[in-house]
Amino acid sequence: MPIKISDLILPKEKLEKEYRLVNVARWQKDGEALGWSYECVLSKLRYEKINVKVASEHPVLTKEELEADSERFVSFENLIISPWGRANGQFVNYGLSATADSAKLMNQKSNNITNNQVNKPAN
Repeated sequence: MPIKISDLILPKEKLEKEYRLVNVARWQKDGEALGWSYECVLSKLRYEKINVKVASEHPVLTKEELEADSERFVSFENLIISPWGRANGQFVNYGLSATADSAKLMNQKSNNITNNQVNKPAN
């Protein structure tokens, strides 16, 4: 019996509590702004990158702020990571999709939440 990619589960020990932020971009679908996408590095998974989508009005950090200080970390509330796969003829694409209720900017040195940097889900 073949294995469905949707049956795969990412072990909890492979997840981080804080993720190194690489990029911040607007999350849009069909021209409608849905929130923000945070590209993060998964150091426990051979530095694989993943985009975590958060429905919020404002980002926890702008792209310009990230470019000024590239050593920034975020944590996510209710992070859900799911595998996906798509067959196109002889080719199969697969990856991970991720969503979270909110993102919190972490202070790198003390791992404390920085002031006024919490996103709440959009209504």
